[in-house]
Amino acid sequence: MSLFANLSPDGEGDGVSKGLLWRGAQRHMFNFFKKDPYNRKMPAEYKHLMNQRAYEAFLDTVLQYFKEKGEPVLKVEDGYIVTKEEEGQGLEFKYGLDNLVRLVAPAPKEDQESIIYLHFNKVGQDRGYMQYYKKDYEAAKPFLKILIKDESILKTDGVQNIVYYRAFPGTVNALVFDYDEKFTYLNVDEIKEWEKPTAELFAAAQQNINEEQINIHQLEYKNTDIEVFAFFSGDFSAPYMLSLEQNAPFSVSQYGAVVAIPTKGTAFVSPIKDKDVIGRINLMADPVTKFFDEDPGNITSKFYWYFNGVFQLFPETPSTEKEGFVTLSLPQPLIQLLKEA
Repeated sequence: MSLFANLSPDGEGDGVSKGLLWRGAQRHMFNFFKKDPYNRKMPAEYKHLMNQRAYEAFLDTVLQYFKEKGEPVLKVEDGYIVTKEEEGQGLEFKYGLDNLVRLVAPAPKEDQESIIYLHFNKVGQDRGYMQYYKKDYEAAKPFLKILIKDESILKTDGVQNIVYYRAFPGTVNALVFDYDEKFTYLNVDEIKEWEKPTAELFAAAQQNINEEQINIHQLEYKNTDIEVFAFFSGDFSAPYMLSLEQNAPFSVSQYGAVVAIPTKGTAFVSPIKDKDVIGRINLMADPVTKFFDEDPGNITSKFYWYFNGVFQLFPETPSTEKEGFVTLSLPQPLIQLLKEA
């Protein structure tokens, strides 16, 4: 289901610390030379979201959560926190902090603790419900969805065995179970009892995605006839692109379309109706970068050419004029197509 409308685009924490009570100060003096076991240096990719002091306050609340839960924290580094369960099999768990940082950073200070606690409470729920659903495919089918993630997720502990396929180069389309307001990555062992081909599972998941409500807006620019469409939703704009011609045929032209999926809930598409492909990318660049940097669930800031059901990357080369920038060029098949126009 889609909604269509016109939209004109819009083109630090204070770090206040509380005083210590005398007994608390005594304790700090006693532990003055005790090494902090956690890496509290803020990852560079968070610098546009919060400052170092705000990040340390955020981290203190995260550590407080796991202390109250009775789940020892083994280490904190590079945007991840690793814990170990005290009971059961003593398993280790690795939690990513990236999405949580993006949720907490813009929130008022009085709301940040509840956001952190709610986030980990959802993540920490057990998978007991899967014991039922993995025995009944028809009951499970409505809960199947797809999340697009950067391919680096395959190197993360606990997800190497997930069910996925590739469509956008540099990313993976992961099969997930959308249940009780949280996503669970499905692994190979969990889908065995369904006795269904993987392609059939992804087809069902894609159909569920296609039925989600996606808000579609046409961005308005002065002095150009170039069309750019923005697709907004809570979680599913990126996988909505996997059925682009079915879901939004108006966004694809005879030469295909330029597509960007900066976050799970945001996508941008510009139909290619003439040879000015780079002009389309220039119009899309600012909103793509903004959403990738600031919104939860970021995926990639790269641009893709969609044509006949296939996504190809626009080749990138490091800029010789500006450090940290890249120069985009057109894929060779697109160059040939436009020559023949």
